Amino acid sequence: MNNQWLISLKLIFVDIALDFFIWPIWWYTVGVKNAVFFCGRQIREAWLALALGIWLKNLFTPMYDERSIFGRAISLVMRIVVLLWKMAWLALWMAIILALLMVWLLAPIAVIWVIREHLKVLF
Repeated sequence: MNNQWLISLKLIFVDIALDFFIWPIWWYTVGVKNAVFFCGRQIREAWLALALGIWLKNLFTPMYDERSIFGRAISLVMRIVVLLWKMAWLALWMAIILALLMVWLLAPIAVIWVIREHLKVLF
């Protein structure tokens, strides 16, 4: 019984110590890869949700099958306005996602800096 208790304590402390040293390596290798894939998926899903590919493909297609020159001009202007609006939303979403990626990359450095500043105050 006593031997099992010591083995369990040793396992817990070794796991904690190894995790403490392996964590930064994981954060900047596998973690960054996962974060970049997440950002790519978010941007791709925003592209699909806004249907920008469809809007670009149908940019010069007249709306409501109106084939007159005036109908084509109104369709083109309207589609350009809608396309610019959707691209602005996509650009905003991309900026948010890339800002989150920067937060992911800088979070450990900020935590270490804050801990260091607090230790300076204490000692």
